[in-house]
Amino acid sequence: MATSLLLLALVVLILAQVASVASAGTDLHKECREWAERGDCAPNGRPYFMQQNCPESCHKKTHKEPEMKRVDDDDETFHDLSARYASGKRFEFDNLEGYVTVIVNTARVCDFTELFYGSLEHMHSVHPYALEILAFPFDHSQSDNSRCIAEIEAFEKKKLSKTHHVRIMQPTKLNGPETHPVFRYLKGLFDMGDMDENFAHYFFVNPDFTVFELHYGASYKTLKHFVDNHVRNDYDHQYDNAMGKIASNWKKT
Repeated sequence: MATSLLLLALVVLILAQVASVASAGTDLHKECREWAERGDCAPNGRPYFMQQNCPESCHKKTHKEPEMKRVDDDDETFHDLSARYASGKRFEFDNLEGYVTVIVNTARVCDFTELFYGSLEHMHSVHPYALEILAFPFDHSQSDNSRCIAEIEAFEKKKLSKTHHVRIMQPTKLNGPETHPVFRYLKGLFDMGDMDENFAHYFFVNPDFTVFELHYGASYKTLKHFVDNHVRNDYDHQYDNAMGKIASNWKKT
C-alpha cells in the first residue's frame, strides 16, 4: 500500500512538472520573433494563430509582471458597482461575493472574438462553481469589424446556459471621458493611464473583494495557472477560517 501511494505521488509530481513546462509554450516557426515584433500578437494582427504557433514570442512581446493591490475590508466601492449585459439587463457586482472573479476587456475582432470567448468558457469549466468571468467587449480602433459585427453582436447576446457561462457585458469604453465606471475604478486602483487596447487586461478579484490582481496580456495557459492558484488558495483560506471558527465555538461549549 505504501509503495503504491509513493508511486502515485511520483506520477503526480512528474505530471505537475510537465504541465509547468508546457504552460510556458515554445515557438513552432523560426519566423515567430519577427511576426511578434511586427504586431501579429495584437488583436488587429493574427492573435489566435500566434497564440497557437508562437506562444513564446508573444509572451516575450506582451508580458508584463502582474500587479497586486489590497483594499480595506470595509471598502465597498467594488461591491457597489454594476454593469449591463449585452442584452441590456443590469448585473449587480454584489452577486460576485464568494467567487473568484475575472474581469477582462475583449476586442471585437473578426475571426478572433468567438475563439477568445471559447478559451474563457473552457477556463470557466475548470472551476464552474468557484469562478465568475465578466467579459467587456470593445471596438478596437485599428480593426475594421464591419463584415462580422452582426455575428459578434448576436454572439454577445447569447443568454447564460449550460454551455455559455461567461457573462458578456455591453460594449465598453476603456479610455476617455466615457470610460465605463468599472474600468474607471480598476484603472484608478492600479494608477493606470489609458489602457492599451492591444492587450487583454485581466483583473482578478478574490471572494471578499479585498485583493485585486492585474495581469497584462496573459496567454490562456498562463492565465489558467493563475486562476487555479486563486481558486485553490482563496477557498482553502476560507475553509481553514471556517474550520477554525467551528473549533473555537466547540471549545467554548
